Amino acid sequence: MNDKNVSKKMEQSYDIHQLKQELKELRELKDILDKTSIIIILDEQGRITYVNDLFCVTAQYSREELIGKTLQVVNSGHHSKEFFKQHWHEISRGNIWKGDIKNKKKDGTYYWVRSTIIPFLNKKGKPYKYIAIQTDITKEKELEEELKQCNKKYELISEYIEHLVALVDEQGKFYYISPTFNKLLHDDLKHLEHQNLFDLVHTDDLDRIKKEMQRLLKNGKFTTKQEFRLLHSEGNYIDVEAKFKIIHDEDNARRPFILLVMSDISVRKKVEQNIYHLVYYDSITNLPNCSYFMKELRSYVRDIQLTKEKFAIFCIDLDHFKWINDEQGHDVGDMVIANAANNIKEALREQDVAARMSSDEFMVLVKSIKNQEEAIAIVKAIIENFRKPLYLNGKEYVITCSVGVVFYPEHGKTPEELIKNADYALSEVKQKSKNNYMIFDKQFENVSLERRIIENTMRKGLKEHQFFLEYQPKFNIQNNQLVGVEALVRWNHPDLGEIPPAKFISLAEETGLIVSLGEWIIRESCKQGKEWQDKGFGSFIVAVNVSMRQLESPDFVQKVEQILNETGFDPKLLEFELTESVLADLSSIIPVLKRLRELGIHISVDDFGTGYSSLSYIKHLPVDTLKVDASFIKDIHNNEESKAIFKAIVNIADTIGLKVIAEGIEMEAHVDALLNGGCTIGQGFFYSRPLKKEEFEEFIQSSGFMSSK
Repeated sequence: MNDKNVSKKMEQSYDIHQLKQELKELRELKDILDKTSIIIILDEQGRITYVNDLFCVTAQYSREELIGKTLQVVNSGHHSKEFFKQHWHEISRGNIWKGDIKNKKKDGTYYWVRSTIIPFLNKKGKPYKYIAIQTDITKEKELEEELKQCNKKYELISEYIEHLVALVDEQGKFYYISPTFNKLLHDDLKHLEHQNLFDLVHTDDLDRIKKEMQRLLKNGKFTTKQEFRLLHSEGNYIDVEAKFKIIHDEDNARRPFILLVMSDISVRKKVEQNIYHLVYYDSITNLPNCSYFMKELRSYVRDIQLTKEKFAIFCIDLDHFKWINDEQGHDVGDMVIANAANNIKEALREQDVAARMSSDEFMVLVKSIKNQEEAIAIVKAIIENFRKPLYLNGKEYVITCSVGVVFYPEHGKTPEELIKNADYALSEVKQKSKNNYMIFDKQFENVSLERRIIENTMRKGLKEHQFFLEYQPKFNIQNNQLVGVEALVRWNHPDLGEIPPAKFISLAEETGLIVSLGEWIIRESCKQGKEWQDKGFGSFIVAVNVSMRQLESPDFVQKVEQILNETGFDPKLLEFELTESVLADLSSIIPVLKRLRELGIHISVDDFGTGYSSLSYIKHLPVDTLKVDASFIKDIHNNEESKAIFKAIVNIADTIGLKVIAEGIEMEAHVDALLNGGCTIGQGFFYSRPLKKEEFEEFIQSSGFMSSK
């Protein structure tokens, strides 16, 4: 291996180390935030789904009294309906809202909070939940009230040692500085007294602060609040939030002063930035995610309506990435994705925006182009970057890419139309050659050959029995006893051959065909489970994946009950696996899950740990099992962080009475690590790949794996 290859390996190792370090820092920030700020998570209807301990202590309510309620429970009646209507209007549009709110404790006393409400957006740009970060500012409000009563006593503010307090004139000259300047800025008070406020304000914030002060002085009775950066004695800047108020000199009424009460909000700012990064950025590539890209694209299209500016969009897909993931494992797959992001970024200009949209799909917004040739030169550079060999774990890989290209306004005038047409162009190049690019052509409009064939033949395939099931065994990893199987759908098309689930499951979701396909899967799984019982294979659980679309179907539970009656399969041996996407709409899903459990059906959460708020929601769901995502298992044998995360999940599950299943077991070292972590049930290629019915029966009989029931 030459020096260049060694260098690449070291860079990739550094990237992984850097990612783990960032995760550690994020956890530390969360601990700090929990100790200093009130945290509330609300669903899209404004119902509380999570609160931290500080909120319970402050409001004097137990967590059980708050979960499921709205913030009306602490409403003091101080604010008008219009006040709340305005801030819900803001966050429902996807904007961050900040403001002060007066709340009421359980004992009837009042407290004030400074609240920042951040909406989490789905792919359509619509909020599906909100997080509120609040700081108790009751003392500050009491101080403000004192100032209203007696401006002459402003020096008493220094008793509130958590704030920086200063009195300045309109030129920024200090007339009073509280002792906290020494504590928070590590600066000598005598030295500061000879300085000017404007010397301490960051240059990027200075003009704005001067204008606000002039507006305050001109208004005379106006109080304003601003955020800006203040110079620390060590040369760095801290973020502060300041309230400005006019104070008149009793001896000279025409000479006003400005009182500043400033709070250090550096930790809050950093946490907000990290939350923003979590919501809008991909953790593997550090690129913006789908939500960010769509928000940026919509904003950009609005901004250039009058300028007639032209731009391009690239839809980029890695060729044969599934093979990398399946054959080489997710570790290598993640490194390939990170390398792909670098290949794309290296070819872009500073103003362009690249995003990771899904597993191996990227989007690029190429802003402000003079002509199509300028954009095509960037596309060619990206494709050329991908053609360079990639060296991972001593092996050489060449991972190429395919690119669909559209231009504004020739190929669409809305973000949705442009994305759709870029995807059509990508489908064409993937079908014809790969490792190339194609510009959208008008003849592609509303035509995607692969999608059209699949969609038109899926219903026919159901009627003609082109679909079949494979079964992946689940084992008690302590004693190698069979405890269940997971039923996985496959499609063997007579003309197209075997079509991967990734190609038709998402399409079935979009078109609603998943309801009829899912019904067939449940029926076949129950029939097969009953057949195996009758053959003497024992009584083990048969797990079936169920989508959000199926759960939303009004007669879903009735259909399931009908299938169980028809097949004679014991509902206690049937398990439905749900992805964490169902957590986005708990209000409509929980009643359905409760009805299913009343029938005796087990409910498990699949891919657990990949959803952002899984831990906050899971205790409210009527479920029996957590199925830990393979991404936590792949390096559990040699990664202390993965071990700690997995053990934490097991402990939480034990606490709330849930079982844990590990998926993605690929080696004996995984088994040992899982047993040490307290897990006893798992599945993965170490035990068996998914098997056809006959293969499964032969595997069980020849290997001596039998159900323990």
